[in-house]
Amino acid sequence: MGQSSGGAPGRGAQTTWSAQECDWLRSVRRVAAPSRRAVLALPATGLAAAGLGTLAAGCSTKLPTSAVEPPVDLAAAQAAAGTERALLARYDAAIASHPALTGLLAGLRAHHAQHLAALAALVPGVSTADPTTTPSAGGSSTPAASPAGGAGTPTGTPPGTATAPVDDSTAARASALAALAAAERGAAGAHRATCLSTTTRLAPLLASLYAAESCHADLLALGATG
Repeated sequence: MGQSSGGAPGRGAQTTWSAQECDWLRSVRRVAAPSRRAVLALPATGLAAAGLGTLAAGCSTKLPTSAVEPPVDLAAAQAAAGTERALLARYDAAIASHPALTGLLAGLRAHHAQHLAALAALVPGVSTADPTTTPSAGGSSTPAASPAGGAGTPTGTPPGTATAPVDDSTAARASALAALAAAERGAAGAHRATCLSTTTRLAPLLASLYAAESCHADLLALGATG
């Protein structure tokens, strides 16, 4: 009887978290997919109004806490932070080269800044410094170093994008959105792989980042095709 009563709180806590997670997933499934035209017309503040805030900001879900916290996997957290910095650099380069996409991309970039801040809040050894803050007047931005990792990890800012000229043609914008979608999928894959092998303290946050990056990729792909 002592063992049964001792295990009950753990099972109850797990059930509560699973229920919260299922509620979030059900809310995501109920969001209707927007049209490509609606995606491209979104301002930076229009993500939530279009019902995309729930999809893109998966990292905002509150994580369960434990009385006894396991050790933090600092190397995994730093790798995840490197992945987020690489995405920030990609967004900076895309915004500088395609100003017409600023309304959409600035909102998604802000999510990655939040992801980086969430990692730093959980793991004090992780820096919150962005690779760039604001693109220069000439449209250049400082490229981020490619994070160490296996397949699925973004490779930082693609060669040549730091000095790419402004091009707001339809084809150029579609290509930029497709490239960002691919980078988001790579980041999602990297977060998922790390989530499956890291400590229980970091895993929930990485799972949430995986969900957010996956939603980003779907949104960007929708804008790139029509």
